Amino acid sequence: MANVLPGTEIVQYLAVFFASLNIITSGLGYGWPSGALPHLLNGNDTSVYLHLTPSEGSWAAIGPLIGAIIGSPLAGLSLDYVGRRRMILFTFFPYMTSWLIVAFTSSPELLIFGRAISGISDGCLFTSAPIYIGEIANPKVRGLLCSSIPVCLILGVLIINILEAFLSVHTCALLVTILPITSFIGMLFMPESPYYLLMQNRPAEAQETLERIRGSEDVQEEVKRMSDAVKSQKEESKGTIKDVFTVPSNRKALLIMMLLRATQQFSGITALIFYISLILKESGSQYSVTLSTLLFFAVQLVMSILGSVIVDCTGRRMLLLWSALGSGVALLAEGLYFQFDLEGADMTSWQFVPITALVVYVIFYGFGLQNIPILMLGELFPTNIKAAALCFGDLYFAALASIVSKYFQAVSEDIGIYFAFYSFATCCFIGFCLIYIFVPETKGITLEEIQSLLKTGRKFTNESSKDDREGQIK
Repeated sequence: MANVLPGTEIVQYLAVFFASLNIITSGLGYGWPSGALPHLLNGNDTSVYLHLTPSEGSWAAIGPLIGAIIGSPLAGLSLDYVGRRRMILFTFFPYMTSWLIVAFTSSPELLIFGRAISGISDGCLFTSAPIYIGEIANPKVRGLLCSSIPVCLILGVLIINILEAFLSVHTCALLVTILPITSFIGMLFMPESPYYLLMQNRPAEAQETLERIRGSEDVQEEVKRMSDAVKSQKEESKGTIKDVFTVPSNRKALLIMMLLRATQQFSGITALIFYISLILKESGSQYSVTLSTLLFFAVQLVMSILGSVIVDCTGRRMLLLWSALGSGVALLAEGLYFQFDLEGADMTSWQFVPITALVVYVIFYGFGLQNIPILMLGELFPTNIKAAALCFGDLYFAALASIVSKYFQAVSEDIGIYFAFYSFATCCFIGFCLIYIFVPETKGITLEEIQSLLKTGRKFTNESSKDDREGQIK
């Protein structure tokens, strides 16, 4: 009988909680422009401490994306040397610097610089946090814990929009520093990933850490399984960026990741977040644009939480398939409304369609495409190449998000906003088909079993013979 320690498994939840506070901080940064820029761009607004031109405002908005170009490679190159926990701790310093600059600067150039600094933390955080959470989580709740990442990101966007509706830009920037401070203090007392410790040839510390995380002293078998996996992965590849593309199982994982991220972004989510107010204004909706925008983000948050709760019960594939299909149908309805409106049809009786279709879209998007692509980032790749793979994944995501945003703006002006929605709907339907064919189910299985599934098409089991295991590795 296992010797259960006090506070069974509570440490893994505390670690995820403190890491997630920084993810909320990232969401605060991404949501900051929607509430702050209307004041900073208004030259007659005496409540703010500086005024921006439209060009300066646009640079301030995308500052975190620029900084992430530095942060992601920085984490990718150093994560396996400094550790997952230390990388999360490091993000405290750029976040604090960024928010203090936003709070006190009167220089547009310094504001843009401060916003870009936060992107360094974003790049480091979204490379390290999925790995850290995926490696410390019990397989039975790994889906729930990894899904906290997108949930916390959307929570941050919603929180900053609510705060900026009532408080000044200066006050908001000072208030939100509470989160990175709390995260930093909490993470000082959290354990490092046992996989990382095994990679550093520290098996005794790995076992102690796992006992603490699992709340049990009966972890020898799990430590052995982890150790065997780390050794076999080191023998198979050196963990360089080249191995992400040349090792067949890694390449398969990479293609799955790219498919999921492409379906997620080509559903138009980034464009909708950036331009939802413009979309609602252009639709002629009779409802308040501000309230409709908050409703959009609130529903997205609720559905992300729901998706996190049920993902370990329903599985990844089913949620992804329903999410892509439902999102596509809602986007198609949105496109039809705008096309009929552009052609001069009387849409007076159908003014409820734009906000209704967007809410339906975010309901379906929220419980699947929102969470699962990020969740699976921490599941698909072997320990020794996760840093390189997630670095590439973050840069790939940034490129897709930029393309989608620019595409929406260009197509809306040159052809019509309806065509953009038709394009996004088509991508959802294509994604549905490709997910059905290529994406495996990873619900409730260990990270080692996932690697075996990618290599051989069947899961690694403890009952397998040594020869069978070696055959699966090969």
